Amino acid sequence: MTRIVLSTGGTGGHIFPALAVAEALRARCPEAEVLFVGGQGPEGALATKAGLPFVGLPASGVFGRGIRALAAPFWMLRAFGLAVGLFSRNRPDVVAGFGGYAGFIPVAAATIMGIPTAIQEQNSVPGVTNKILGRFVNRVFVTYPDEGGAFPAGKTERLGNPIRGGIAASRGVKPQGQGKNLLVLGGSQGARAINDAVADSLPALLDAGVTVRLQVGRADFERMRDRAAAIMAARPEVPGGPRFILENFIEDMAEAYGFADLVLARAGATTLAEATAAGKPCLLIPFPFATHDHQSVNADYLRRAGAAVVVAQKDLPGHDLAALVIGLLNDTARLGAMARASAAAALPQAADAVATALLQLAASKGGAK
Repeated sequence: MTRIVLSTGGTGGHIFPALAVAEALRARCPEAEVLFVGGQGPEGALATKAGLPFVGLPASGVFGRGIRALAAPFWMLRAFGLAVGLFSRNRPDVVAGFGGYAGFIPVAAATIMGIPTAIQEQNSVPGVTNKILGRFVNRVFVTYPDEGGAFPAGKTERLGNPIRGGIAASRGVKPQGQGKNLLVLGGSQGARAINDAVADSLPALLDAGVTVRLQVGRADFERMRDRAAAIMAARPEVPGGPRFILENFIEDMAEAYGFADLVLARAGATTLAEATAAGKPCLLIPFPFATHDHQSVNADYLRRAGAAVVVAQKDLPGHDLAALVIGLLNDTARLGAMARASAAAALPQAADAVATALLQLAASKGGAK
């Protein structure tokens, strides 16, 4: 029986691609045993919800944590010992890491034990964990072209960023309404700067007939609900007119992308993979404090492809966001060209491609590094 370990943790940007690959593995090889190994973040609950057995190891960030980083050798040694014990009892055929500090130890332990290994990098600028592991693993799967040569070319393949099933099916779906539907995504936790910019622009957007659907994030939901209520109370109700839809989290992303004529979002790897798989034009406001400013690099890749317009967060206060959104939604020719460029930039079968590669790696017992 094929045993595959997927390892990561910390944020949804690392966890959701791993879960997407797990889904593809179970569809392609139902008899395979898939185990999720992570840290103490949300990955345990998400893996369990997806029906995956989960093993948690001690893990914590190292870089940028000041004196707290001094504890790293202790948790790393303990995690390493636990990983070696786990793999000795039930030796996997392949161990794959999806980035994040929680994904480092399992892949490192497997490499030392001679177990075939792989990593998947979601962003255009690799994180420290994957940069280190990329030198030693058997295979490296990337989302964007490795223009900086971060990984050995001979074992690196661009397969895309794995996304949840069904999202690509929204490509070509005619959005509801009259071509003026704006979907706003700040990531799974929301984005206060984007929330405020959209609230500031809301009267002008509604006046222009734009229906706005905002995933505000759980942490900011109550504040934005009160602010939105005040804005809407000051407006006359127009039956059948544009609406403002406020949500703390969107479960059905395929439906949400089907709704959208334009996506206003951060530039996290998962969001961009989903938006391009759905073939949606994007207005991107990268998170400026992301590690190595990788969101700006992600966004610039889509801008150069013709699929996105990019606005820096520092420019938001003096920017007429409403005019930019309305201008894009009213320019059907440009919006159509951006949608086609978005679809062309997508690799919507990434989850299945990575799953297939992992099964091949398991069958070959690793091959040459």
